[in-house]
Amino acid sequence: LFKLVVKITPSSTSFSPSGIVTKEILYQLCSKPTIYNHFCVAWLTSDPTTFTVDLNGLVHLVLQKTQLFGYKNLATMKGLTRTTTDPTLKTPYGSCVTDYESAIKAIEEAQGFASSKTYQLASQAASKAFDSISSCVAQLEGRKNVPAYVPQRNLMFRRMCNIDTVFSNVLTS
Repeated sequence: LFKLVVKITPSSTSFSPSGIVTKEILYQLCSKPTIYNHFCVAWLTSDPTTFTVDLNGLVHLVLQKTQLFGYKNLATMKGLTRTTTDPTLKTPYGSCVTDYESAIKAIEEAQGFASSKTYQLASQAASKAFDSISSCVAQLEGRKNVPAYVPQRNLMFRRMCNIDTVFSNVLTS
């Protein structure tokens, strides 16, 4: 996949693992299949750090941002598990807590793999995080009394995990 990107990218863009990320490179990465482009561009251009790192640093950045958002969602799910007055939601919320714990663990594994530049394993770990949250999404789908922000936050986290997977995969040699 990395070789394909290099072939279709003019040399003037200086697209390389050690080159600083530019808007053009970010737009190319965010246009990869399976990535929701508008979310990816907005998420990463809003962080000024994005344009101060190389591709290796970008992978670390997206993994870190995903991990932090995962912890926020985990806290939200724990709170909902404790405070829900709908008995039919206790079990699904509890399952989502477990799913977020698994997803965060997978993202932390991906961070370790990325640190040692084993990007294929980082990509696989991020994909595992995506799968964990997909389980949470399925548990809550179609249920009444789920606050509107919960599916939205789950969707955002899934999009982040997908970006982690694809960006890590780009650096796989």
